[in-house]
Amino acid sequence: MLRLSSWTISVLIGSCLVVCAGIAHARADEAEGTGRHTRIRAGFGRTIVSVGTSQTPADVRSADGSVASTSYAHPRPRLVGFSPLVAITTSNKRSEDDIDYEHDLQGSYVGGPLNPDANPDFVIGYLDSGSVVDLVAGSARDTLLGITGEYLTNNYIPIGGVGGTVDARVSQPIGFFAAGLSAVDAGGLLDFNALVGHSNVSGLAVDPLLCGGSEAVTAIVGTPFLAFFNTMINVDTPLEVTVGGQTFTGPDVQILQTYEPLPTYPYAIALEFGGLLPVTTASYYPVFDPEDLITPLFPTMLSFTSLSIPLGGAFFTTIQVLEGEPGPTNPAQSMRVMVDTGAQSSIMSPGMAANLGLPMASDFPVSVCGVGGLVEDVPGYYIDYVKINAWGGAMEFSRVPFVVIDLESPEGGPLDGILGMNFFWNRNVIFEPSLTGSGFFHVSDPIPVAFGDTDVDFDVDDSDAAYFVSCLTAPG
Repeated sequence: MLRLSSWTISVLIGSCLVVCAGIAHARADEAEGTGRHTRIRAGFGRTIVSVGTSQTPADVRSADGSVASTSYAHPRPRLVGFSPLVAITTSNKRSEDDIDYEHDLQGSYVGGPLNPDANPDFVIGYLDSGSVVDLVAGSARDTLLGITGEYLTNNYIPIGGVGGTVDARVSQPIGFFAAGLSAVDAGGLLDFNALVGHSNVSGLAVDPLLCGGSEAVTAIVGTPFLAFFNTMINVDTPLEVTVGGQTFTGPDVQILQTYEPLPTYPYAIALEFGGLLPVTTASYYPVFDPEDLITPLFPTMLSFTSLSIPLGGAFFTTIQVLEGEPGPTNPAQSMRVMVDTGAQSSIMSPGMAANLGLPMASDFPVSVCGVGGLVEDVPGYYIDYVKINAWGGAMEFSRVPFVVIDLESPEGGPLDGILGMNFFWNRNVIFEPSLTGSGFFHVSDPIPVAFGDTDVDFDVDDSDAAYFVSCLTAPG
């Protein structure tokens, strides 16, 4: 069995989050008692599964731990941002050349389904710039997307998060394709003409990833896919689809070819690609097999050439964070963060928490679930000030929620943190990556959202009222 270090294969595995006290805004799948269950992703193989009552629900903790007056100079991000849900499917398309290990970009669906009898023949999954691989899990793997039998190798890779790892099986080269929720019609059927993707791709297939008793994730398309397209995420156009009896709500996602024009937004945050090697493509790494000359050993990740070992990589930016009053003895700290479209919340490392001089007593506790189990009482803090430099002017925020978790970087060594989508919960964004030049994360001006519109569907309705009632009856 092949084993890689945990930073090499870092994938996001979503799960359930029990949220009260008005901390989250995502639509709930169900309510139970005084809590709410919803699929909230924290990134890097970690998922927040519960949020405790804030110790300072209406005030700001100052640097010495005391409570300061409630006054905010800049917008306050929510704990939870959007999640870019997309329709994902697979095909049997692979290269006809036995020594071709590089992926092939596809502007439309090519090949045939792995499981022609599947109904539905796709799943709702995630566009995830924090994942270095494409991945399919659980029932989606076998019954819907058909990554089983002849489409699997006997090679395994460990994927990990909080509490441990699980072994993921490397697939044979196939095709992964995705489209936004707008490609799913009212009857739950997918328009295959709207799909784009890549073929000759070796992904990962895992058993059901469970947390809270339910499957945590169906499928993910990661950086081997996202690095070669531009992705528009339109929060001001929420969509709702029902597939297989389950209803999904998310922003309108458009996956565009790099030559297609993009709208102009007022802010463009610089994206820097980071990895252990320069990369120009995405490929898997083969081994000799008497029965199949191109059995993948490593799954498809970003790599320098199709003959080099793929080590993956991610996209980063640098933000400034400050706790307490600025001054000569308390300067803002630089924080290099991974820009993660699959993370709804933001994370900082314990090292960054120490650099900021945060107290041991957190502002709110969270419980975090990973593939290895549950970790409780993880500290969460409201950081006084965050500045994100951008082309068009700096974006500044007050009282920003971060969860403190130790991270390993795709570049090797520690990672300062993850920039989650909670910063942009009320803005449209464009993920415009580049492996060789300047990439950008474009951000629109804020979108007006009614105060009571907790699920940001631009309709204050019974769902919002139920959420408000659940918070009123929750502890604290």
